[in-house]
Parts: sequence; structure tokens; C-alpha cells
Amino acid sequence: MGAHLGRQLEAYLQQLPKVHLIRAKTRQGLIRARLIGAKRATGDVLVFLDSHCEANYGWLEPLLARIADDRTIVVTPDIEVVDLRTFSYARGKGGYNRGIFNWELTFKWRALPDYEKQRRKSDADPIRQVCPSEL
Repeated sequence: MGAHLGRQLEAYLQQLPKVHLIRAKTRQGLIRARLIGAKRATGDVLVFLDSHCEANYGWLEPLLARIADDRTIVVTPDIEVVDLRTFSYARGKGGYNRGIFNWELTFKWRALPDYEKQRRKSDADPIRQVCPSEL
């Protein structure tokens, strides 16, 4: 384990009273690690963010509103595309596209089939995130 994941991380997290570091005794993998965290969670809503996720202003409130309407659903925000050269939001990739992995495990965007476009016009429509430049 790198130094930044040991005592440095523990010292930093002590400044954040609502954050608790939970360590498994052995390497468990992503899903098992999340399940361990979920078992120890005490809040009303459980949110998982991957290391590549960036949470901008106003991203959580629309998701919580959907959960408040129906606590039996699982919600996810629309995935915004960030230009790898400029780090600006790329327009036109979200909405009627979905992310997939091909057989080489390369991530790609593919157009939604018509039946999925129709389904998304219902209450299951993705929740659009507000970009900071739109605030």
C-alpha cells in the first residue's frame, strides 16, 4: 500500500467527521468492498462514486428527489463526457447514447435502440446534470 493510502489518508480523513474509513483485512475487489461499506452504512441513502467521478454543484439533489418520490428505485445521473484534451464538457454524447464495453474491454458510446428511446421518455428518463458553466 502506498504511503498516501496509509497514515496520510487516515490523518486527512480525521478532518472530515462524517467520513469513516473502513479497511478490509484482505483485498476484496470493488464489489465486495462496496458491500462491506454498505453493511456499515448508517444513512438513509447510499451513494457510490468511482475514482474517476467528479461531483459538480447540484448533482445530488435531483437524485435524492427521485428517491424521495419512490424509495424502491435506484437512480443514476446521466454520464457527461469530458474532453480528454481540454477537460471541458463535450456536448451531444449523453441522452440517446449509452456507454458499453466491447470484447477488448474498451469503453465506447453506442446509440440507443428505438425501444429504449421510447422507454426513456417515461419517468425513467435520465437525470441531467447541470454543468458549472450553466449556473
